[in-house]
Amino acid sequence: MNNKKIFIFTDLDGSILNRENFKFDEIINFIKECDNEGIVIIPNSSKTKIEIQNFCFDINLNLPFISENGSAIHNVNLLNFDLPSEIILSRKKEEIINIFNQNISKSHKVKCKFVQDMALCEQIKVLGLSAGKIKDALNRSYSYPLIFNGNIEDKLELSKNISDLGLKLHEGDRLLNLGDNVAKGTAMEKFVSLMNIKNILTIAVGDSKNDIDMLDASDFPCLVYNKLTQLNDIDTERYFISNSEAPLGWAEVVKRVLNNLKGD
Repeated sequence: MNNKKIFIFTDLDGSILNRENFKFDEIINFIKECDNEGIVIIPNSSKTKIEIQNFCFDINLNLPFISENGSAIHNVNLLNFDLPSEIILSRKKEEIINIFNQNISKSHKVKCKFVQDMALCEQIKVLGLSAGKIKDALNRSYSYPLIFNGNIEDKLELSKNISDLGLKLHEGDRLLNLGDNVAKGTAMEKFVSLMNIKNILTIAVGDSKNDIDMLDASDFPCLVYNKLTQLNDIDTERYFISNSEAPLGWAEVVKRVLNNLKGD
């Protein structure tokens, strides 16, 4: 692999974790094999800090990670002792919601249903999580998950208005997330620059629209098949695309990239 350090930046839901049951038992051993070979795995997810910490606990690995769609980088000091344990790239959620409330039209706001305001039974249905995991999913510092009850044109107009305010409407396959003007790809590039290592190869793995900027910014973009997501603007010649859904699709594309690198 040309003596280059390999970093795998990966989405979680729908990429490593099965979209329906959030399990990944079939690929745990492969993930640990990658770690044992010195490959650095960095979860880069819309999930909260506590949710990603729980994932790391489940896999019994202490990993650096990026939370809330590029809002914060955590545990970077595991790789560079001179760096702090946390680097914040976003404004706090209180400032974000104030900007939203003061500037977005009422006609758009009434179509936004924030998950934090839903009844527990609806939160469970929308997030696909058990009641015990809802609290961690909503323990957010930088973003607000929501459902938009409007047509495509309304959503595009809302997204543009939010962008004009210096914020961003991140689009996953389940939900939208109102957040700062941050992104998974930008956070990934910031992370790599902090390492100050010349010979880095980046693999990025995702399955939905809010992963595309991360994939495009990587050396080896990997798309895990998701039957619910239509992505028409990707470079299919450059992308490694799985035939299987998560979690097996994750191992499929990563193995394909690693085998290509071994052949170099």
